[in-house]
Amino acid sequence: MIYNSRRNRKQPDIDNHLLGLFIGEKKQNYYIRKWSKGLNSWNWAAFFFSLFWLGYRKMYNPILLILGIYLVIDLIVTMLGIDDTVLNSYLGLAVGVTFGITGNNTYRLHAIKRIRKMMESNPTNPELLHDKIQLRGGPSWKGFFASVGLFSIYILLAMSIFSFVPSINDTVESEVAYDIEFDVIEVLEDNIQALQNEHFDDYMAMVYIDDDQTIYEETVQMVRGIFERFDLAYEISDYEFLSISQNEVKVRVTQTTTLVDGEDFRNNESVFIHTLRPQKGKWKFFDTEVVSVSYLDEDISVQNNVDSLSNEPAYITLHAPSMFDFIITNEIDLNNDGTLEIVSFNGGPEESSNYMNENVEIKVEFDTGEIFSVPVSAENPPILYLYDINLDGWMELFYETGARIKGTDMYQFTPDGLEYVDTFNGAIEKLNAYEVFTNEDYYTLDSYLKVTNR
Repeated sequence: MIYNSRRNRKQPDIDNHLLGLFIGEKKQNYYIRKWSKGLNSWNWAAFFFSLFWLGYRKMYNPILLILGIYLVIDLIVTMLGIDDTVLNSYLGLAVGVTFGITGNNTYRLHAIKRIRKMMESNPTNPELLHDKIQLRGGPSWKGFFASVGLFSIYILLAMSIFSFVPSINDTVESEVAYDIEFDVIEVLEDNIQALQNEHFDDYMAMVYIDDDQTIYEETVQMVRGIFERFDLAYEISDYEFLSISQNEVKVRVTQTTTLVDGEDFRNNESVFIHTLRPQKGKWKFFDTEVVSVSYLDEDISVQNNVDSLSNEPAYITLHAPSMFDFIITNEIDLNNDGTLEIVSFNGGPEESSNYMNENVEIKVEFDTGEIFSVPVSAENPPILYLYDINLDGWMELFYETGARIKGTDMYQFTPDGLEYVDTFNGAIEKLNAYEVFTNEDYYTLDSYLKVTNR
């Protein structure tokens, strides 16, 4: 039987004197005292500065091992698409606690191993051995900065992994997002085709049906009204996906709408943000926000310039001359049907209050005999504006109470009469399609008169 003489050679004993030489004069009492208490004892420096403490004590192999494990973990979590923020915190804490508990014993084993190697190479010259132990042991600021350098290299490698290594989940999500984009683009194109061909049922099949069906029913009325009054041409010139998930998609669409047949329609380029949600396995229009409307007709643009120069607004204004005892009547085609409706704006005489007229009434009489009215109040000579702000063919009413105005109320015509919609801060300064400018704020509305920007 052959024995390995190196393995069976008795290891030389290491006394505290040699260990003290290896540790260095400054900390030898600290470490020898800690080692005398047992294998594991707490080291605060190793807990807070684990890798840099290892470098300071010239223990480079554990640094390389730990950073190698970190890189492997970074590679795995990146490929799996896992958020490693919490994981890195736990790993850092685990390394700190581990070396806080075992750091002293790790350093002891390192010292013993290095001293034994030096004893084997210098078995007969104690003085030379002591010199080598002192030279190769002790603390090292070069080792500290070397550990900082190794950690910096790790950071660069980790950033490269995060930047260039593809995630399996990202690949899957990208494929899903691509499929969703394809389906939504198909819905946008089908939507434009249904509008173009005036296929009512096809269009409504792409509209999301909410629980109370309110928006759905409003859309039914709006689309039918457009189909009855106009023959329009539609074209999507651009679209941009703002957000994509399996439950909701937001897409910005630039659309040009031009008049083919009909009257009183302004050709325009509009920007919408469509929100689509899945329903019964298909993507459907859940909400639409009007971002901007730009009119294309040169003659209308010229007229708008003339209006602005002459301070004549593109809407009808009924301005009461006083706070009490007034009546203003005008004939206005409110629903663009070629027939004039009678609009009355009147305020009762002064009674008990000199500060508030609670007997103001807005009344509209149609040629069918229907009369719609709404009671309002006035603090000063009030003003009534009439303007089709959402381009649906029906004018909306904007009522402000006068000089001490706190808000402007908007009303719309419904089958049930004049109904309150919203209140805008301040007095009206300007009205544009889908836009309200007051002396205090600016508002953007959608086609359902819902304020989308406040």
